Amino acid sequence: LSIIISAITAALVYFALNRLLIQPMMRLSQNMLHFSQNPEDRSRTIVPSGRNDEIGTAERELAHMQGELSHLLLQKNRLAQLGLAVSKINHDLRNMLANAQLISDRLGAIEDPTVQRLTPKLIASIDRAIRLATETLNFGKAEEAPPQRRVFPLKPLAEEVGSGLGL
Repeated sequence: LSIIISAITAALVYFALNRLLIQPMMRLSQNMLHFSQNPEDRSRTIVPSGRNDEIGTAERELAHMQGELSHLLLQKNRLAQLGLAVSKINHDLRNMLANAQLISDRLGAIEDPTVQRLTPKLIASIDRAIRLATETLNFGKAEEAPPQRRVFPLKPLAEEVGSGLGL
């Protein structure tokens, strides 16, 4: 009789431990492996069972970490696509600006005083646009250059702004 009671007790303990600990831990580890195969797929995120013990806490934290990781990976992909788009736009913009620069160089050869007065401003604007396009492309490749303080005369700047506004 005591052997039968011991066997039944051992079986109950085994099934209880299996149901309460082993299966949930296997579920966690299988989900981790499944999620690691494609972390960008949000459907692979574990759905917490609602338990209030340590295993439930582990499930909730794993679900939170998996959600955050999926979000960060999707954001990384969007930024990479944005960088590619900016690179293509920058390339096209530089081509257009190079063409405009060639035309402005030809305008500089014209003897008309109005053209002679406006051509340097046009060339300066195109050079700034080319520099901006180049810096935009370089932004993704390297660190941003630290600001450089320097003294410059304000009169040419005020004249350029004034002529740009038609004053």
